Amino acid sequence: MPRGTRPIDVEQVRYQPSAERALDLEVFSMSDLRRRVSRAHLQRYHRYDFHMFVHVRRGICRAVVDFSHIECGGGSLLTIRPGQVHRFGPGSRWDANLLLFRPELLQASQGEERLQMPELVDGLPGNLSLDRSTGRFLADTLARLKEECALDARQPLLNWLLQSELTTLVTRLHIFHAEQQRSAGTASDAPERFRLFKRLLDENVHQWRHVSRYANAMGCSEKTLTRICSAVAGVGAKALIASRLALEAKRLLVHTKMPISAIAQRLGFDEATNFIKFFRSIEGCTPGEFRRQFDVSL
Repeated sequence: MPRGTRPIDVEQVRYQPSAERALDLEVFSMSDLRRRVSRAHLQRYHRYDFHMFVHVRRGICRAVVDFSHIECGGGSLLTIRPGQVHRFGPGSRWDANLLLFRPELLQASQGEERLQMPELVDGLPGNLSLDRSTGRFLADTLARLKEECALDARQPLLNWLLQSELTTLVTRLHIFHAEQQRSAGTASDAPERFRLFKRLLDENVHQWRHVSRYANAMGCSEKTLTRICSAVAGVGAKALIASRLALEAKRLLVHTKMPISAIAQRLGFDEATNFIKFFRSIEGCTPGEFRRQFDVSL
């Protein structure tokens, strides 16, 4: 490990609801969270095993999610997915409502929606600016969910009720996002297949580095997959695979003490020199330079 490198400690956070009934969903405010934990804890890096929706009510929420610095103003929504590395920035002059839920809650329903709900959640952008109607719907739903968590009902029934409300909320947010894309002229028939590609990418990025592997798994040609990615993300499948692989590399470089040779091997590179060449082509610096120069300040 290069001299002077100070890897960031990432705390693994598992879903631990405060309620005695251990429901699969919880709603509370950022003000409540500040009373529960220290300021230092809030500004640490965390990797969650649950989903978090942050609906900013006032002020500006500054956060870092997988090396991306994000600013969310009042009325916007920050979405953080399981496995992402996240921390809140300094400052307490903002407030938000937080919705936490276990991924398993998305699987609680029956029928076709059981397969679609995880894809709908994954299809939401990391930062979504809401219009007044959608923001009011979100705020009302979060208030209702908070009330329902306190109902005196059997846990299975209550979880089913919460799952129903969550399904409605995610569907409404997804519809709003799709309308935004149409207004911007970016809508197409490709999003559903693109979400499948992204799921395959998340699951297989360590093993599959060629477009052909993903195209075969999706039952389409490489040309079709590239066209889908270009329509939805503005870049081809090859570029998205490289970007996702680089993200895994950056996570390992900054958040672990693994030697660069071990990282190269974990990511499927036969030689560390090939990994270094790949990383430089994406990030414009070597893995060692990235590790030394990464700035954690907001």
